[in-house]
Formats: sequence, structure tokens, C-alpha cells
Amino acid sequence: MQQVCLLTVVSLFVTSAQCKTPGLQTRITDRALEYATEVALDILSKQVTGQQIPDQHGQSGDVKFDITGMNVKQFTKPSSRVSLIQNVGLSWSTSGTGLAIHGDFKYKYRKGIIKISDHGSFDLKANGINFQIKIEIGMDGTGRPTMKAVGCSCNVGSADIKFHGGAAWIYNLFSGQLGNKLKDMVGGGNGLLCKQLNTLIDVNGMKSLQKLPVTVQIAKRFLLDYRFLSKPSFQTKFMETYHKGEVYWNAVPVDAPFAAPPLLKSSDTSRMMYIWLSDYVFNTMSYNALKYNQLQYNVTNKDLPSGVLNTTCPQSTCIGKIIKAIGTKFPNTTVMLYMKSTSMPNMTVQNGSTVVNAAGDIVFFAQQPGGKYTYFLTLSATMSTTISLMIQNEKVFAKVLKLPISVTVKDSKIPVSPEGLNFIVKGIVSVFVEPKLNELGAAGFPLPVINSVHFTNTQLTVAKDTLLIATDLKYSG
Repeated sequence: MQQVCLLTVVSLFVTSAQCKTPGLQTRITDRALEYATEVALDILSKQVTGQQIPDQHGQSGDVKFDITGMNVKQFTKPSSRVSLIQNVGLSWSTSGTGLAIHGDFKYKYRKGIIKISDHGSFDLKANGINFQIKIEIGMDGTGRPTMKAVGCSCNVGSADIKFHGGAAWIYNLFSGQLGNKLKDMVGGGNGLLCKQLNTLIDVNGMKSLQKLPVTVQIAKRFLLDYRFLSKPSFQTKFMETYHKGEVYWNAVPVDAPFAAPPLLKSSDTSRMMYIWLSDYVFNTMSYNALKYNQLQYNVTNKDLPSGVLNTTCPQSTCIGKIIKAIGTKFPNTTVMLYMKSTSMPNMTVQNGSTVVNAAGDIVFFAQQPGGKYTYFLTLSATMSTTISLMIQNEKVFAKVLKLPISVTVKDSKIPVSPEGLNFIVKGIVSVFVEPKLNELGAAGFPLPVINSVHFTNTQLTVAKDTLLIATDLKYSG
């Protein structure tokens, strides 16, 4: 059902609440809405064509007639226009719709002693059909988007009937009344087209909105919250939606103790859709990852090239050979590194660059017989990682460009030379950390879109505290 109400669903991907800056904001332009109406008309055409129309019975003077087996054979697409209504939503109007309807009839003519009955078929062509409907767009009490069809009206310009079989002079006795009945069935607020439009929006459209992700699980531990902060706002050429854009710890969803920074200002409307993604989204994830002990890891030989954490290695390079005190004090064993963040990794987006700053401790242990470990060294490490970002398959992906790491000795039971520190940074920490970061970046960060809508002609701008995605849209059905 996702495709059924693209006209409005495309408007709900993603005036802010005065008390909170959004972590994510979207702008849907009139270009997107025009494209959406074309798609919606294609869908409406498929739904209306073949539609069964209820049987009709009536009497005109001395003629009683029954109209049965009616169905729509053809739907001619109209010209279409969508406009934005401040504080309400959308107004969608069309002109020039055409319908071709086929059906069967039978009649009984009785006047005095004269009795005539017959049956046959007919074809109706209804032209100059215009309809208009308003779509209210809002939010419910849980921050989910809502839509509702309001005030549908439909007028039929003309209805021409051609009968097949029987006596033409009798048909003329009830053709006018039949034509009016059929016009009423197609047009009016309760007619065929308005019923289809109301179903399109109120039933199928709401089902589509239920599938629009407003919360997304990440790594089964985090919850990305895209719920609305306030109702959408509507301008002449675009509408905007404002979303929380915060990542919670899934088991305990509590707001982070810092606010989202102001988003980049832009007046551009040349693309169909714009998404402002604040670095607040990533920083709230970092905050919860640190708070719930997710930024710690035990590094062993299985995480690194063969044998690099050995303390004895006659024919190769290992930590025990480079830092001789380790090999002397703990021969013929392996070293384990306990890596943990000591502060929240912080993403900053500015001047075309995206940088993640992090700090932590690296604690060294030597494995002893019986599975015990002996502590001997703690290093303080800082890194300022420059990453590149790209948009693909409606996700944000990242890759490490630069990973400068510096370490200092925080506590040590053995002497460590500058050569030893350099080996730890280049031969152990960087070798482990960079692939792990790229693995996270390759998983992708999901954006709030439905499966049948895809980005095309996409541009990513990196500005202060903001990733701005400008894109056109393509509907795959």
C-alpha cells in the first residue's frame, strides 16, 4: 500500500517547536509535489479502471429501467495542480478527467394495454470531470505524521450515452434521467471519484504512513528517533517538517543532556527534497555509547595480523621484540589491550570537513598461565579522525580519510621508548581502529524514507554543524 498515497507520503519524510531545535529537518518543494501528483494520478487510473459501479433502478414516466453490470473501461488523466495551504496541508485539483463506462440495461414500458420490454448494453462517456480535495497533514500525540482527506468535490461536465439493441425511441424516454443518475454516481462529494480519493488518502495513505520509519533500531542497542517535534509548516513553494533526530539507548530512552545546534539556513528550492541532518544525531549516539559502556574492546591477536601481540618472536616482528622489556619480563606469551573511551567522541561538521575527535586509554596486560592477566602499562590516546561522507541507497555512509593518533604514557611498570610508542600506534592501534571505523561507516546511517521512493541527482553539502542533502526523487512502485 506504500505507493497508494505518494502525493502526501512524499511530503512526510522527514515552525520548529519553540523549545527545541530539530536534529533533522526536511523540505519538500512544489517540484516534488507536482511529481507526486503525476504518480498519484497513474495509481488512481489503475484503481478506477475496472471499478464496479452499483446497479441502478429507476422510472421515467411509463418506463421502468434497471442498469446493471457497470464498470469503468477507461480513465483519461487530467491536468493537475497541487498547492500548499498554510496551517492545513495541500490542495489538489484537476480538470479534464474523462471516464468511459460500459453496462447493461433492461426496461419495461407500459401504457394502457401496450407492454414492451427489452434489454441491451450501453456505453457512457463522461467528460470535463473536475475534482478538488484538501489533505490535512499533521501529527498525532506520539509524534507520528497523520493525513486526512477534507472536502472532496467533483463535477461532471457532460455524459453522452450510446445504447446497443432494442428500440431507440423508448431509450429516449429515460436516457436523460439515466444520464443524470450516472453523472451523480461519478461526480459529487459521495460519487465514484471522491470515494476513491478518500480511500486513497484516509485508508491506503494512513497505512503507508504507518510504514514510514519514525524510529529505527541501530545495532540492536540504539534507537534513532525521527518523530515530529511539531506540525509541518507550509510556505508558497515548499513544506517543511521538523524531527527530533536523536539517538537513544534502546532499553532506556532518555534525552541527552545537551541540545541540537542551529541548522544551516538555506532558501534553495531547485531540488525536490532537502534533508538537514545535524551532528547532534551522531553525538547523541556517541553519548549513549559511552554512557552504556559500548566504547570499550579487548584487542587480542585474533584482531590483528598474525602474532603481532606475541612477546617472543625470533623470526618476525612483535611487541615483545620492539619493546624489549615486555619480551624480557613476560616471555612466550601474548599481550591483550583493553581499549576504552574516556570521553564522548564528538563529531564536528565545518568548512567542508567532518571530523570525529575521541580520547581514551589503552591498558596493556600480559597473559599468564591459568588464564590470568598481569597489568603493566596504560597509555592515553587521542585521535582526530577526518571522514568522507556519501549518500547511497537513502543512507549516509562514511569512510576514514585521515586517522592521526597520538599517545602518551599515563602509567607504566616497564620502560617504553619512543620507538615502542610508534610501533604501538602504527602497528597495533591504527591497524585495529581504522578497519573498525570503516566497518561502522559501511553499515550506513538510515534516513527517514519509504522503500518505494529513491534519491536521484543527489548533492551533499557539509557546513557548520549540518549535513545538507539536496536530492530529486524517483518512485519505483
